Amino acid sequence: MQDTLFRDIKFNCDVSDARYWGYFSICGLLIRYRDLYRSEKGLAFRAEIGREDIGAWIQAKESTWPDLEQRSFRSLTLDKKSYDPFDLDGINRQLVPQGLIYGAGYGMYMKPTFFLARLVSVREIDGLTVYTSDTELVRDLFTAAGMLQGASILLRLEPLTMLLMSRYSSLNPRKATALEDAFAQYGFPYQQIVDSIFEERLRSMALRYSELILCHEHAEAREQAPDWQDILQNAGDRKAEHYVRAIQDLVADTSALGPYSRMIETRDRGALSLHVALAEGFQKVLFPEMRAAYARFLQNGEWELIEAARIAGRERFLRRRARIIDIFRRSTAEDFSRAIRMLADEEVRE
Repeated sequence: MQDTLFRDIKFNCDVSDARYWGYFSICGLLIRYRDLYRSEKGLAFRAEIGREDIGAWIQAKESTWPDLEQRSFRSLTLDKKSYDPFDLDGINRQLVPQGLIYGAGYGMYMKPTFFLARLVSVREIDGLTVYTSDTELVRDLFTAAGMLQGASILLRLEPLTMLLMSRYSSLNPRKATALEDAFAQYGFPYQQIVDSIFEERLRSMALRYSELILCHEHAEAREQAPDWQDILQNAGDRKAEHYVRAIQDLVADTSALGPYSRMIETRDRGALSLHVALAEGFQKVLFPEMRAAYARFLQNGEWELIEAARIAGRERFLRRRARIIDIFRRSTAEDFSRAIRMLADEEVRE
């Protein structure tokens, strides 16, 4: 049964990748290739990847895409019953007792995304079921360390650990950065040897930080805005979609249930530094108050600065979200996308 299930999930992953690989930048695609190769081959995070080996793997994968992009997703069969590949609840009722967790949904650019992983734990929080997974058995090019799907939150430790490994590799000891402070706060000594002890410490860091990701997903579940899924589907291009996603993410981040509130409550400097370091694109540009507050925080350790920045940012993000919803409700699809791009450009200029 599992061989057939793995094969069908892998087929759906490949179909999705074949249809959507062109949405990623060249640099982003290469990073995703590397992580997917490491996952498929079961390589340790510290293992070297041979250039010729991954090059041949990429060539073989891309050679199948012209055919796959025309194919439809397969249903998944469990215990002689057929399930739609997006029927998360039905599929997981069968898999969770076996120590497995299945994920399906839509990621950036509304890319269909699927994975199957080893289940670490299941818990209930505020009416939501939280699944934490580790080793991933099947996955596509897109990964997110946290996913909210209906009443389920999926926390994925393997992609998170891969991300942390990548960021650790980019550290520059001559530059004092939020990322350097984060690893120091999580107990990584200067120029630590990358060995099995390092790997265990990295996994521990990922597990600890995943609780902040849970806060984000929990807040997002409770901060749902009307029409938001329709807004994402009608964003029209990458810039508009990145912008509206960043606004929603920042609304969740600054919520009373969100990660900033949890960091402030627990005085977790390591999580704060890591959260600031991982902010990219619009999430970074749209929150200058937090960047300024964090710089001052490093000098005096006053958490009140972080709280004041959280409150100020939240008020603005809620206003921006309300404006986006208003524009969506009174615009055609083409006019909406154009208006959001203009709004995003205004934010960057400010």
